[in-house]
Amino acid sequence: MLIPFIISSVLIALLAKYFLDQQPSFALQSPFLDRTRPEMGQKLYQDLLRVNRFCLASGKNLELTRYKFFTEMIDELLISYRACGANIFSHVMEIRKNLLLDVKAEKKLASMARSGCAEMLIIAGMCLCFVGFARLVAQINIPLMDVALALGWQGIGAIVFFGLQQHLRQKVFSPFYDYASRANLLDIFIKTSRPVNIIAQRLSLETLAQDASLSHLGERMTLILAQIKENGIYDQEQTKELSQECWFCYEQKLSDFTAKIKKLKLAIISLFFLTAYLYLFYALISSAGAGH
Repeated sequence: MLIPFIISSVLIALLAKYFLDQQPSFALQSPFLDRTRPEMGQKLYQDLLRVNRFCLASGKNLELTRYKFFTEMIDELLISYRACGANIFSHVMEIRKNLLLDVKAEKKLASMARSGCAEMLIIAGMCLCFVGFARLVAQINIPLMDVALALGWQGIGAIVFFGLQQHLRQKVFSPFYDYASRANLLDIFIKTSRPVNIIAQRLSLETLAQDASLSHLGERMTLILAQIKENGIYDQEQTKELSQECWFCYEQKLSDFTAKIKKLKLAIISLFFLTAYLYLFYALISSAGAGH
């Protein structure tokens, strides 16, 4: 009895280590997930090292790695640079700095996803070992239908976990791109002396996504436009502070998202994986009682 126990324990540990060391295979098959991988963020950072006055003056076409909303923000800045020679380089530096913070956070999230997958795999492996010991050692035949139901329930749990994770990611971060990109454009448009009415029309602040944690950014942008319209001038420090506040909000969102994923993982493991294990335990007791 000891030898099968040791063998099964070693196999489960090796499978868990494999999943912790490797990116889950499904992350390589989805274009959306591919854009959130930290490796893509690192590639974009290397691309941004070439976004400088010398490279842009040479007329070379820049092929930027697509990573989250960062690439779209750079695209908008490059359009402004080519259209009116706007000084975008302070914004590029700010994006580069926060891109590194994002990649660090994304690595942590990827590690959480792998550890969650490993935990689910360990519990599923324990269920299989439980069934194997019951059949081979205790000579108790748990119905295969019960085994299939338990494993199927765990499979559904894994799908729900990764599906909800992506839904949460979209819900948490999509509004931020709305606000951050328009804050950057506001500063660029003002510095290139665009008419305030054109700026207001281009930004369309009234269409900003509804997000209570970001609404103050929209209010500040509206106030800046109102001041320019009334006085014809504005304090440049206001848009600088606005940009800094945007990235502070992003750090908060990263922290909130990480906390939500931890809670989600705990809920999924409790609801789908531990309940399946208990179901097999009750099936074992029922089979043992029927045998007597």
